[in-house]
This record gives sequence, C-alpha cells and structure tokens, in this order.
Amino acid sequence: MKNNQSERKKSSIPFRINRKSFLGVMSLVFQELIERIFTKFKIKIPKEEEVLNLVRLKANTCDPDSVLEIIDNYAYKKTFLMNIGDEKGQLLENAIVDSKANNILELGVYLGYSTIRILKNLDNTSKLTSIESNKKFADIAIEHINISGLSKNHKLIIGKSNEVIPNLDEKYDFIFIDHWKELYLKDLKSLEENNLIKNNAWIFADNVILFNLEDYLEYVRSSSKYISKFIPTKREYSKSHPDGVEISIYKDEI
Repeated sequence: MKNNQSERKKSSIPFRINRKSFLGVMSLVFQELIERIFTKFKIKIPKEEEVLNLVRLKANTCDPDSVLEIIDNYAYKKTFLMNIGDEKGQLLENAIVDSKANNILELGVYLGYSTIRILKNLDNTSKLTSIESNKKFADIAIEHINISGLSKNHKLIIGKSNEVIPNLDEKYDFIFIDHWKELYLKDLKSLEENNLIKNNAWIFADNVILFNLEDYLEYVRSSSKYISKFIPTKREYSKSHPDGVEISIYKDEI
C-alpha cells in the first residue's frame, strides 16, 4: 500500500450505492422478514439454531474447516446468514497471515464463523478477543468454536461494543469490524481515543459497499492516520450483488 498524495486522493472518492447494491440489501431484508414470521409463529426454529444442530450432527470434532463448510452450505442452499462468507472469509484469512498479527480484536461475532477463520490461522502465542452484543448468538458461537477445537487462544466478551471498548486495556495489531454498520466509524474512533491500536495495525472492515458506508470510507481514506485499500468482492453467499472490504493500516507516527 503506497503512502502518497495521489493514491490518498484517489482512494477518498466515495462509493455511491447502485441498483445491484440496493437490490442486494432489499433481498436480505425480505429474507429476514420471512424468517421472523416463520419463527414467530413457530413454523420453524430460528435459522441460527438450525445451523448449530447441523454442526452438532455433522461436523468433525477439532476440524474447523468442516464447521465452516456446514455453515456455508446452509447459507448457499437454504437462507442467508450474516457471516463474512467464503470469498471474503479467505481474504480475511490472507490478511491475518500477511499482517503477522498476534493480538486481534473482532467486533461482531454472530455464529463464530469469522472467529473460526481467524483462530485457525493463529499460532500458540497469538490471541483473539471478540465482542458480541447478542448473548444467544454468542452462546452458539462458543459452541461452534469449541467443536472446531479452537477455544484455547480466544476470549469472547458479551456486551455492546461502545461500552466494552473503553474498558479494554491492551493494544491490538489487527481489528476486524463486522458488527452494526452505524457503529463502524464510532467504534474505530473510540479505539483511537482509548489508545488501543498499535502502530501499523491492520483494520479490516466488511460490507463497506453493500451498506454504503461512506462515512467510514471517507474517514479512513482522507485521514493521515491510515493508508487504505479497497478490495471489490461480491456480497456473502451471492454471485451478483456487489460488496467489498476496506483494509486500512494505522500509522500513529506519521
């Protein structure tokens, strides 16, 4: 990633939501509405519980890839799950390896899918701290992680990110952001203000196009604190809806 004025100016151009992005978001809203109706009237159990039951039944113990495959197959063949997905998940794994990070923070856990992708690339001296506000999802994630055999280097904190972050007491060299979209920028600034980001730390933000996160993109692309790069992708579990991830490197000493 080059740190020069031309690159910074080019990368600060905001992305405008297009028709495919809009349809992508609306299709997710429709699927979630149907899911809520079916679960409310007890036509089916919540999809997250269905996934956990499948993992319990079919996953190989201490085989994280088998857990990921079951979750991916469910999302492709049955209904949408708000994981990072296989395409962007591989980008996340590559970033973890390339960054050589050893103290990682994850904002947003859901079913533990991205957590597993991160943990399976860590060595014995590295660790991951995850924050999830939904206890039900956190409990499911913990079981998925335990079945994967990856709980040793992991700590999961249940709580709202804006309340947890000020109480953290160590710096992180990799931060994965994939929680409530309106909190991306607020929580990044809170991490800065609380001196929780190491110099040269990687910040990996998911869904920056799908949810049109112009405020977040404008900040990391125009701030002298970051060198930022956009990677275009498709939305998780979609072959047509556009999305992308933003990888920003924090430069505290510029």
